[in-house]
Amino acid sequence: MPSAYKASQRKNLSDGRFDSYLWILPLLLFFVLWEALAQLAVIPSNKVPSFSKVVIALCSCATQIDFLHKVFQSFANLTAGIFLAFSIALPLALFAGLRNKFDKALTPLVMLVGSLPDLAILPLVVVWFGPGNAAAIGMATVCAFFPIYFTVREGTKEIPLDYFHVTTIFGSTKFDMFKKMMFPAIFPFMITGLRISYDFVWEVILAIEIIARVTGIGTFVDVAVAAGSIEYAFAGIMAVGIIALAVDRVVFGALEGWIRRWKE
Repeated sequence: MPSAYKASQRKNLSDGRFDSYLWILPLLLFFVLWEALAQLAVIPSNKVPSFSKVVIALCSCATQIDFLHKVFQSFANLTAGIFLAFSIALPLALFAGLRNKFDKALTPLVMLVGSLPDLAILPLVVVWFGPGNAAAIGMATVCAFFPIYFTVREGTKEIPLDYFHVTTIFGSTKFDMFKKMMFPAIFPFMITGLRISYDFVWEVILAIEIIARVTGIGTFVDVAVAAGSIEYAFAGIMAVGIIALAVDRVVFGALEGWIRRWKE
């Protein structure tokens, strides 16, 4: 029996590792299809270059300090905006999840502002913060606020009331209540909010870089398109995709794995 159990555990572990890399297959198929369509001239090369040309252009860009600086600047603006949004949204979401009156007063306003189109807000953000990194960080903060707020708010509301009664009976302080009961309960929702924000804010960062002429990968793509260097424009977009995928798989994937093991 123990041997059979160990074999079963090894099989489950092996299957889990395989599943964690399953996303690579459709990605490879997409790249192969892209290259095949380009080589067969199904798609015009002056509008969509072949995958191999984009890879060559990306490798060339990766050796240029200016390109790496633009990529780092975009990533820094995005990260700063998300963490600023997190520091604002977290206490508001916690309070809204715990206090119904506060929730009924604040959440409709948050929903109203969140429903506004991002492209309509972009010019206003440029006016408020000026055409620079502050505008990019400000726009990233605005856009990242909403998914963080709503996910953490929902996670707080899902904490059973009995948990609060038990901690009160045992005389726990508010800090202990948050540390030992609330934080573990809302942590998965915090990670989900951050993950959604990270994926969503990239496109906003690129848009404001193009509109406000903020130094970053967005301006690199815009200049490449204007110069007719389509393969370099695609290389810039691919650089963003690689970074986004790496952070999603490595950082958020590791956090989700930790949460899964903790729950088990």
